[in-house]
Amino acid sequence: MKHNEKLVGELEVQKNSPTQRRNTIANRNGRRDGHVKRHEQSVLASDMKREMALSCEKELSYEAALVEKDQREADLQRKVEESKQREAYLENEVANMWVLVAKLKKSQGVEKD
Repeated sequence: MKHNEKLVGELEVQKNSPTQRRNTIANRNGRRDGHVKRHEQSVLASDMKREMALSCEKELSYEAALVEKDQREADLQRKVEESKQREAYLENEVANMWVLVAKLKKSQGVEKD
């Protein structure tokens, strides 16, 4: 009787152990378990492909935005350089006008004397 009680106790322990439960579930399902794993792998693969496609789209949009930003920056740099040249030209013109004003004042001063 003690031997039977010991065996019953060991059986209960094995039934309740997590590893035993996993093995019995896998054994019960047999082929079906393999099908579920393949299906899960297929779903994971398609999810990964979808995420990869979205990632590629984001990357392309970021690259397009970067190219657009670089073009805008180049246009603005060109405008800044043109503005600097225009400013230098106008400062030179103002200096020439002051020279003419000085000459006029000098010539008017000479005529009055």
